Amino acid sequence: MSKEHFTEQELAEVKAAQRLAYDAVAAVEAQLYEGITEKQAAKAIEDWLRAHGVRRFFHYGFAWFGDRTRFKNFEKPKGAALSSLLNPKIAHFGKQFQPTERPLRRGDAVILDVGPVVNRFACDMGYSCSLGGGDDEEFHAARMALEPYRALILDLVRRGATQSRIYREVDAVISDQGYENIHSYYPGSVIAHKVGKIPGTRLPTFRIQGFSPQALAYLSGHLLESAIRPRLNRTPLWGESSDQPCEPGLWAVEPHIGKGEIGVKWEELLVVTEDDAYWLDDDLPHIRYWQQHHAA
Repeated sequence: MSKEHFTEQELAEVKAAQRLAYDAVAAVEAQLYEGITEKQAAKAIEDWLRAHGVRRFFHYGFAWFGDRTRFKNFEKPKGAALSSLLNPKIAHFGKQFQPTERPLRRGDAVILDVGPVVNRFACDMGYSCSLGGGDDEEFHAARMALEPYRALILDLVRRGATQSRIYREVDAVISDQGYENIHSYYPGSVIAHKVGKIPGTRLPTFRIQGFSPQALAYLSGHLLESAIRPRLNRTPLWGESSDQPCEPGLWAVEPHIGKGEIGVKWEELLVVTEDDAYWLDDDLPHIRYWQQHHAA
């Protein structure tokens, strides 16, 4: 179960699902207004996707505004990855990460995040924007600071570096830039996690603290196999202590940084094969943002 291989057709389907998720958050970004709450924005993402044919989610919509984009005063996970993943007080499964009634204010940083499932394949994406703060120098600087991680991560994966080494090298860049590593607040302190073929798609689905039972079964199954047979199966959670290279599969990579009242991230899918790695799509909003500002 741990290694996953995909055909060209399957990857094309996942790529289409990822683009659909980005279209959803772009549509919601265009509808943001002062006073909208995190809960309303998160629901708007889900509603848009359902209107475009999505019936299942790896995880449902998340929306964070203002200093919540940098998880200010949030609790960091402790212990092993599996216990962290299932701890109801931690990360996406805890109340601190769930969308709230916090209203959006002009100039606020915003993070929108969702993981739709299309034809059994899950994707996961995260997107940073702001309300009327496009010209804010601190927000712009933070979004531009995210750019180096994409090339660095890909290069090190291709060279067979362990996940822990890649994590530390990204951390070093974050520190040199003057930001805090915010993905260390995620379950297992992950900078990435696996996504793929979701089990039980014919079974009923429902929401468990923002995730579907099928997503929990997918991740827990990988984690149990990695615990029982560590030489054959590696953890699906890419954290600071993951001492193996990335194994074949789809990885949702999500570097997340913050400073002051601002947190920013991008999240997109990395394809890892037996002998190579590449980003699933090179035409995504955060990439276009970097290119446009370099050109300017």
